[in-house]
Amino acid sequence: MKEALVIGRPNVGKTLFTVNFAEHLGQKRLEVMFRPRDGATYTRVYSIAGARADLVGEGLHRTLGLQSVVLRVPKGKSVRRVVLTDSTGLIDDVHPSSVVRRAMADTIRAVSEAHLILHLVDPVEGVTGVDLDILRYGKTHDGYAVLANKVDLPGRADRIAELSRLATPSPVFPVSALRGTGFREVRGFVRRCL
Repeated sequence: MKEALVIGRPNVGKTLFTVNFAEHLGQKRLEVMFRPRDGATYTRVYSIAGARADLVGEGLHRTLGLQSVVLRVPKGKSVRRVVLTDSTGLIDDVHPSSVVRRAMADTIRAVSEAHLILHLVDPVEGVTGVDLDILRYGKTHDGYAVLANKVDLPGRADRIAELSRLATPSPVFPVSALRGTGFREVRGFVRRCL
């Protein structure tokens, strides 16, 4: 099975995208596999609403390890399975917490192992620092796309053209992790990469 890594800064909407994209693909419940660095891998089963309530939040670094769901993606008359992995938000500086630093290191390690990289950015934040590093690496990777999140909020949509120029030749998909905008296009990209 191929792995699609959801990556980006803290609070850009990675976990919400992961849960809502799974719902978009028809998942009614999620078996989330948590892969903590210092412990055994374990799985929890959630309803979609339960996953949103338990996993999505406003605080920085809510996701402190890799957490994956297996999704069924229709491709022609068949169905392909892909592991969609949510990751810890990356920052430019050295975080004071060793737990967060180790989680970020796991995220960076996962980049080299992923078949697909779905890079969430907030267009009004711009692509600088760690986002620029991810973008530069991603442009060398066939299965890389930028997801310009939060396009349902003011000021985002008019930044998409600039982001597309920066990301060329990689695709940029305007999305709303909250509302599901652009999910059909992301599904098509994932399908083509499988």
